[in-house]
Amino acid sequence: MAITMINLSSVKAYLQQALLQVKASWGDTLCGGLAAALAWFVSQDLFGHTNPLFASMAALVCLSPGLANHGKQAFYLLIGVSTGVLVGEFAMLFPPVPVFIRIGLVAFIASLLAASYAIVPVLIIQSGMAAIMVFAMGPQVAGFSRLADVALGAGIGLVFSQVLFTPNPLKSLSVSAELLFHDLAGIFDMAAAALESRDMALARQALHNCSRVHGALITLVGNVNAAQENTLWSLRGFISSRQVNSLGEHYKRAAIRLYASSLLLCEALLAGLKKQHSEAAPAWFATSLAINAENCRLLAGEIKDGNFIRQERSHRGEVPLGWADCANSLQLVENTLARFYKSKSRRSRLEAFHKRRLIHAARQKMQAGKTGQA
Repeated sequence: MAITMINLSSVKAYLQQALLQVKASWGDTLCGGLAAALAWFVSQDLFGHTNPLFASMAALVCLSPGLANHGKQAFYLLIGVSTGVLVGEFAMLFPPVPVFIRIGLVAFIASLLAASYAIVPVLIIQSGMAAIMVFAMGPQVAGFSRLADVALGAGIGLVFSQVLFTPNPLKSLSVSAELLFHDLAGIFDMAAAALESRDMALARQALHNCSRVHGALITLVGNVNAAQENTLWSLRGFISSRQVNSLGEHYKRAAIRLYASSLLLCEALLAGLKKQHSEAAPAWFATSLAINAENCRLLAGEIKDGNFIRQERSHRGEVPLGWADCANSLQLVENTLARFYKSKSRRSRLEAFHKRRLIHAARQKMQAGKTGQA
């Protein structure tokens, strides 16, 4: 029964994760498809190429979802292809040796030369591929004609990513934070179920699922760093640079605290359940875990018309010694969630306060006018 419950919860979690990833990447995917079609059309019309495959591929590579910086991707793509084309042209001067040896040498030289610029996958891969294609297919097919198509595709990708559909850095931070809170909600639900049924298998699964939270944390920190760096690459990012920097640092600190406290919580919970002769956990543990899961769903955007639930601590009695570590970690989670919600909702609360103050001032003015007329 417990194994079936774990499997069903895992499948549900994976499906929810897939939906969140689709939500996060559909915009870049749509832009990539449009840019690929436009690059194909322009290359045929401008260069007269019958099958401008490389133009469409370059546009799609530049706008691929999950990239930290589309501008850098286009730049490295151009440098890599240029290096590979030059190496491939130079390889035509090699003395006669077996073809497989020449291809190996061409790929090695082009990749090594690109790696000397920077250790960036797209740069090294495109350099090696371009060199091999020039040598294998000939310079007329994969030489400077391919370089022209790649330059066109990368240019269209830059126009799409930096001018027409500039990414919102604040939105990328919010999406990353939502993924983190989604995973945390699943852990707290599983921990609450393990505590109520004293099921160590569920507790182990909750501890194991902390690795997913760690992955979400790494993604969030990477997106924060990328968003802060992207403020230098686009006008939209430059305008919101101050808010991105402050919000990004706050997100990183809160995410690290939540991951550490949830990991310690799951370890302490499993250790407490292993002690067969220890006292039972306080009744408020399960309630607190359920409330934390609900608050995480609210912060993940899964609850649209809900309110943050404040934890009531006045009724909590003394915690048994065997559950002290679990209680400390649980309270740390509660405090971090409350602080994060307070900072996240600060802007909306200030706007509501200013709106109420303006309405109050208008009413006072109307009352004063009525009194003067009387």
